This record gives sequence, structure tokens and C-alpha cells, in this order.
Amino acid sequence: MNPLISILILLLMSNCNKDKIWKDDELSIDRKEYTGNILRVDGYYYDTFNSSYLSLYCFYRNGILLAAGGVFSSIQEMDDYINKEFINSQKYKEYKSNWGVFKTEGNSIQFERWYPSEPLLKAYIRAGHILNDTTFVITESYRMKKGKKTEVDSESETYHFRQFSPKPDSTNSFIK
Repeated sequence: MNPLISILILLLMSNCNKDKIWKDDELSIDRKEYTGNILRVDGYYYDTFNSSYLSLYCFYRNGILLAAGGVFSSIQEMDDYINKEFINSQKYKEYKSNWGVFKTEGNSIQFERWYPSEPLLKAYIRAGHILNDTTFVITESYRMKKGKKTEVDSESETYHFRQFSPKPDSTNSFIK
């Protein structure tokens, strides 16, 4: 290819705004106030795998979900991480992939959040059932595209509650 054409293509691509070419997925679950008591919201939920603690989630009365992530060797390490990264810092509010929404209906739970990918953020729903106010099980993960489930995967993740205060603030610029 002609070097001049290559340079022109590179210049055009570098001047393109990612947001005009690619759009992050829209969330398909609407945010609604959580007025129920089937799940506790005065702390966080975590999963365990091979003696590790992972996948921290905070649920809020305003219907927002904060995904704190991480892999930890102890409950204390999780608490310390939340204090350091989410209570003593506001940097977490800058990342769209930390945020999502959730809803419960009967004993079912669904939450949807953005996951990093290139060149955009993809929104996935994780769905399952609630065992009691401190435990729920996620049984599937999928994306919604044009009103249909896609990329459906079976899951088997059991989340446990840990009371924790103060929780990180749920205000963010991504979910209205």
C-alpha cells in the first residue's frame, strides 16, 4: 500500500471519536427502587472458589449495583480492600464497568452490569434465585440483544452476605 494512503488512514482513525463509532451496550434492566426485604442491602455479597473470596457486589435501595471485583484470601482482606479503594477513594466512580442495576421478583434475582471488552463495554445479565436474605445463587449469564438472550452460559455461583458499614457511595454518572 502507498505510504501516503497508510498515513492518511492512520490520521483519520486517530481523529475518530470512539463514542461516535462504537457505543457501549445499553442496560436492558431498568433501574427501580428496591423496597423489598428478600435481600439485605446493609453490606456486600461475595462468592467463594477454592478457598478464595471473589466477586464483591454491593446492592443499594436505589436499585444500583456496585461491582467491586477482586480475589482475596480472607474476609478481612475484602473489608480492607473496600475501605481502601471504595471508602477512602472516589476513583471507583470513574469506571463504568463498576456499575449496574438489579431487580428481584419473588425469589429470583437478576443484575446487569458492564464488562470491559474492546472496543466497547458489553452488558451482561446474571440471573438466579434467592435462597434467603443473605444468600443467592447465580445459574446463568447472558446478553440481551434486540430483546433476545444471546451468549447464554450456565453458571453455578453462590453469593454470601457480609454486613459492612459504611458502604461505598452509589452515586455515579452512568446510571440515572
